[in-house]
Amino acid sequence: MVSIEELRRKAMEKSKRRVRESLYRKDKLIIEAIDAIDELDSVYNLIGERVKSWYAYHFPELEKLVTDMETYLAIINEIKSRKYLEVAKLAAYTSKPERIVEVAKQSVGADIPDTDLDRIAKLAELGVSIKKTREETMKYIESSCKEICPNLSYLIGANLAARLLSHAGGLDRLAEMPASTIQVLGAEKALFSHLRKKTKPPKHGVIFLSPSVKNAPKFLRGKVARALATKIAIAAKIDFFSNGKDFRGDELKSELDKRLEEISKMKNRKPKPKRKGRR
Repeated sequence: MVSIEELRRKAMEKSKRRVRESLYRKDKLIIEAIDAIDELDSVYNLIGERVKSWYAYHFPELEKLVTDMETYLAIINEIKSRKYLEVAKLAAYTSKPERIVEVAKQSVGADIPDTDLDRIAKLAELGVSIKKTREETMKYIESSCKEICPNLSYLIGANLAARLLSHAGGLDRLAEMPASTIQVLGAEKALFSHLRKKTKPPKHGVIFLSPSVKNAPKFLRGKVARALATKIAIAAKIDFFSNGKDFRGDELKSELDKRLEEISKMKNRKPKPKRKGRR
C-alpha cells in the first residue's frame, strides 16, 4: 500500500514537471526576443544621438558627410581623432574617404585631448556592440520562427510573425483569433477610439509592416490587409495544431499572391471624390 507521503511526493513531482513544461514555450521566448529588439533599437538610437552631439565638438562636419549611424559609430570607434583619419582606413567604411580627410583638415572643431576622445569612442563601441547584438537576436528569431511557425514566417517573414505573436500573446492565442481581429492587432487605440468616439475604424494594425500592405494604394490597403489577415489566420492555425510539422506556406503564399493580383487590378477603378454640395 502506497503511503500518503509517497502520493504527496509523486503529486509534487508531477506538478513541478507540468510547471516546467508550461514555462518552456518557444513562442514566449520569441516574444521576449522581439521585445528586446525594440529596446535595443531605442537604446541604439539614444547612444547614436549622444555620440553625435559629443563628437560634434571635435569634428562637427562628419555628421553631414556620414549619414548612416552604423558607419558613423564604427569610424569613431576605430579612428577616434580626426588627426588620425587616413584614406586607406576610411575606405573600409565609406565610399568617399578622400572627401572626409579633406574636410577633417579644415574642420572648425576643437582639438580635444585623446583622453576625452577615448570616452566618446567607448560609447561608440557600445553602439556598435548593440547593433551586432541586434543582428544576432534577429537571426535567433528567424531560426526560432522557422521551427515553431514555419508557415507564418514563410508567408510574412520572421520579424512580422514575431510581432504578431507578441501582440496576440502567443501562437495558441493567435491561432484562435479570427482574421478580422488579426487585421487590427496593434491598432487597439484607434479601434477603441472608433468604438467610443465613432471615429474612422482602423484598416490595419501591425500588419502594415508587410510590404504588400505598406506599398498598396491607400484606398486599397483595407482590402489588402483583409486578404493578408485571412491567410495569416490559416497559417497560424496550421502551425499551432500541427506543432510546426505541416508546411503549406508555399500554397498559402501562392493563393495570397493571386488575391493581391486581383486587388491590384482595382487601381484603375479608384473611387472618384465626392463633390461638395452647393452652399
